[in-house]
Amino acid sequence: MNELQSDEPVKAEPLYDCLVISDLHLGSDVCQAKLLEEFLEWGVQHTRELVINGDIFDDLNFTRLTKRHFACLKIIRRNSDRDDFRLVWVRGNHDGPADIVSHIVGVEILDEYVFRSSQVELLILHGDQFDTFVTNYVVLTDLACGLFYYIQKWMPHRASRWIRRISKRWQRNGPRVESGAVDYARSRGYRFVTCGHTHLPTLSELNGVHYINSGTWTEQAPCPFVAVQGNEVRLEWWPRTVDNALGSEPAAVTPSEQDSA
Repeated sequence: MNELQSDEPVKAEPLYDCLVISDLHLGSDVCQAKLLEEFLEWGVQHTRELVINGDIFDDLNFTRLTKRHFACLKIIRRNSDRDDFRLVWVRGNHDGPADIVSHIVGVEILDEYVFRSSQVELLILHGDQFDTFVTNYVVLTDLACGLFYYIQKWMPHRASRWIRRISKRWQRNGPRVESGAVDYARSRGYRFVTCGHTHLPTLSELNGVHYINSGTWTEQAPCPFVAVQGNEVRLEWWPRTVDNALGSEPAAVTPSEQDSA
């Protein structure tokens, strides 16, 4: 006699253990909101944990949010209390007061977070705390952000992206954030650390610590994200049909690779 078959579909195991994105800048004219909405719809069904690592908003002027931006927030809020999925939000320097943002999206805001599995421990923090230019020149940074908003509004997207990229390199915040994050992770015994803030997707190894920067969603596609799968921590790109390699650098790092370094 055949066993009775259940009519309920068997839910597939999530493909990833953790996904990390950062620097979405909802409200910005150059936010890739359509791609972000697609990614979020896919991501919440294909990972056990999703970490938004800072700067989900460009600022707290919510009149700049479009319908597409609100659609992204709706996906986040809709999946914030699932039993089979964890959504984590790490504070970014553009996000404003934690209590306001937490109320909007329905999740707790953290200063840093550690993703743990049986094979990987990944320290996750935005990275602005290591950017001494931002902390030392608060007024100048605020003025620059205000000026950049008008550039975004009235100049073509390519020009505004070029200006942002040049300003980041002028500040030299990429190496500064990388060095600070690696030193901090090493002091706490972590071998993997990921940041955002610099808008420059990066995969590197320094002083025995693997550093991954998740880039930004204000550049043209493909947009980067950090993926943890088994014992691998790697950069991937959305849409996923695009080659995942980051230039000539390796696409993934593993604990075994570090042990043999």
